[in-house]
Amino acid sequence: MEVGKDTKFTLSLETGISILVTVGMIIGMWYSLQAEIELAKELPEPEVSRMEYDLKDQMIRDSILNTEGKVDKLEEKVDDIKEDTRAITETLIDMNNKWGWIMRKFILSLCLLLGLSSTWLHSQSVNLNSFQAIQLMSLEECAVVQVNASWNYANRLDIAKLRDCYIAEVDLTNKTIGAVIQKEWDIKVVPTIIIFQDGKEVKRFEAGISMKFDEQSVLESIRKEIK
Repeated sequence: MEVGKDTKFTLSLETGISILVTVGMIIGMWYSLQAEIELAKELPEPEVSRMEYDLKDQMIRDSILNTEGKVDKLEEKVDDIKEDTRAITETLIDMNNKWGWIMRKFILSLCLLLGLSSTWLHSQSVNLNSFQAIQLMSLEECAVVQVNASWNYANRLDIAKLRDCYIAEVDLTNKTIGAVIQKEWDIKVVPTIIIFQDGKEVKRFEAGISMKFDEQSVLESIRKEIK
């Protein structure tokens, strides 16, 4: 079918009414939509977003406060742990100071007993023939030490008769400690008897030109000093 200027269209009455009704409905819907839009513009802004903001803000604040509370409790626990650790450390240090000294003394005593030799000075007194033995002697609260030489053995004082004190003897001819002891203790004559208290010299007795003591008087003087 070709459409030209001479072509004619025929429209029935029913078709025309249908078109008019359709157009009218479209126009009516458009005006109704425009009216709803204008009405929506005039309505107040909803408060829902503000409420949500306040709720979220409150939740965040509560969460922060809760976290701060937990942190404070953790800090308190950490402080308690530090305090307990400090107390334990102090206790261990105190125990080490007390028991460590006792153990050192015990070990030195054991070494001394194992290292003692039966030399000319051996009697009921202890023979200090090593620096380890000297160190042990310095730990004693009371110690009486006779310094002599093997060539003057006959003039030694029998200090084993003394009681209630650590008794020991040193031989200056000992190659290990003799020369050092003579210098450190300033030994000028033999025999020389030195009384020590906690490792410190408190009294000494030196023989005269004869290089021997009056046994009775010297022992009596020593007993008075160590009471």
